[in-house]
Amino acid sequence: MTQELTVLTNRIMEAARKEAAEIAAQSREEAQRLAEDYRKETAEMVKAIREDFRQQGEEEARRLMREAELEMRLRLLQTKQELIHDAFEQAMVTLAEMPEAEKAALYQELLLAAVESGEETVAVSTAEKGLWQRIISQVNQELVKKGRSGKLQLRPEPAPIKGGFLLIGTNYEVNASLESIVADLEERYFPEVAGILFS
Repeated sequence: MTQELTVLTNRIMEAARKEAAEIAAQSREEAQRLAEDYRKETAEMVKAIREDFRQQGEEEARRLMREAELEMRLRLLQTKQELIHDAFEQAMVTLAEMPEAEKAALYQELLLAAVESGEETVAVSTAEKGLWQRIISQVNQELVKKGRSGKLQLRPEPAPIKGGFLLIGTNYEVNASLESIVADLEERYFPEVAGILFS
């Protein structure tokens, strides 16, 4: 009986060993399969993450390029506006430096067009006060010839302008300073000057 028990025990042990060996082999195969699946999933995840970062990088690069292009266009526009403004500033300098006879004729024409009552006060810059004393005298004579009141007066206090005049009536004021004239011309002719300068 002992021998039969030993044989039975040996068979059970042998079967258990075989079973354990099969389980171990299956476990190794399963572990290898899981490891391979994990490697594949990890590789796919890494690839997806890289692709996502690549797309984000491309989108960021495109966004940065758009911003840079917009910034460049804004700077170009600002530079063009400054150049146009400088052109009008140069026009004001040219007007201010006109020969006195031409300037007097221009101012006289502007003043005659602006006068309403003929009794207004004219404010001018300190630099042009002598010129304006002659112009006002001539304009007053011209107004009288036309049957109007010729009592324009030069204001003793200078106006804070570079040239031209301020015509001050009892209830109105006309700003015909060079600054105002050039600013008005700049506003009206900005697109045309831009076309000439940048076409």
